[in-house]
Amino acid sequence: MNIYINAYDGICSLGSNKNEIMKNIINCSTSITANQIQSKNFMVGTIKHLNDFNDDIKEIYKTRTNLILYNLLQSLKSPLNELFAKYSKERIAVIIGTTTAGVEENYKSMQKIAPKLFFTRNSLSNASEFVKDYLGLKSLAFSVSCACTSGAKVFIEAARLINSNMCDAVICGGVDSLNTLTLYGFDSLEILSQKNSIPFSSNREGINISEGAALFILSKDRSDIQLKGYCANNDAFHITKPNENFSAQKDAILNALKMSNLKPTDIDYINLHGTGTYANDKMEANLINNIFNNSYCSSTKGLMGHTLGAAGALEALICAQVLTQSIENGNSDLPTHYYDDMYDKNLPPINLIKSNIKKEVKNSLSLSFAFGGDNSAIILGV
Repeated sequence: MNIYINAYDGICSLGSNKNEIMKNIINCSTSITANQIQSKNFMVGTIKHLNDFNDDIKEIYKTRTNLILYNLLQSLKSPLNELFAKYSKERIAVIIGTTTAGVEENYKSMQKIAPKLFFTRNSLSNASEFVKDYLGLKSLAFSVSCACTSGAKVFIEAARLINSNMCDAVICGGVDSLNTLTLYGFDSLEILSQKNSIPFSSNREGINISEGAALFILSKDRSDIQLKGYCANNDAFHITKPNENFSAQKDAILNALKMSNLKPTDIDYINLHGTGTYANDKMEANLINNIFNNSYCSSTKGLMGHTLGAAGALEALICAQVLTQSIENGNSDLPTHYYDDMYDKNLPPINLIKSNIKKEVKNSLSLSFAFGGDNSAIILGV
């Protein structure tokens, strides 16, 4: 059964909707700024303006993670109303990728709140349960939490639910919020950068952590953009770094291509995982060089930061926006790679987009890799 994207939108430090996000990516406008968290400065991407919850939101859902989702849901009111008019609320599922839930709120008030509230708010299912409760849905709702592939793997789970006839449509996506635990955890690994992340550069210093969300409505109803192929696997190579031989990552891409009935030369744009750590850059450059012959590619994490559990969803949104532009205009402005012309000569060459390029895009690939050897590849196309 073919699965289509019927609607989507996003929010992050680059913008409050998909059009703002894409405009700033094309203009190579970074949103990473210095912020003090407790006693230490971090380069992070923060959403500047969020409207507060309505009074009727339950206390267990009042977290910054859910506040980001709440603001995003307002942007999707019209397509959601169309969805509810077509399908019963017993046949619409929710799947949210996340890693943070209410960890920051619990960190600040651990000694002050009832244990029941603590554990419920900190549960990784909290974000999906919030969306279900807020929209009054009656079907399945669950979260995917596998670090930085979380926001990509929701597409796979959504497709499986629809193809198994467990539901007619799925609201899926990823969300994460900035918090003390995550920042200090990555800081302890010594992979955070004190300047903008510059993946694949010899001047790289590491990652910028950020926050954001993207949501999609998936169903079997035909629309312009199709989820053509996907694959996820795990080689359990190491708790924090990828396997340099990239065999599992390559299998994920090749299996997604096989599902799509596409060849590597059919992929017009690749959104790289591109974190700016040496371990990821080395593996991913070798991976792309091995499979693709000069395909255009870029990492957008130097502009928006690494949104962790939301990254796969936000980067799928970028791929969807590129496809939408081609549908509407005949070609697309490809996302510029945040780049300093100091490509690491120790890496094999890949075709990073260094300046504005227009190209017709019919198929785009989004890659996500995570701690613990988790990998995913998502192909969107027209």
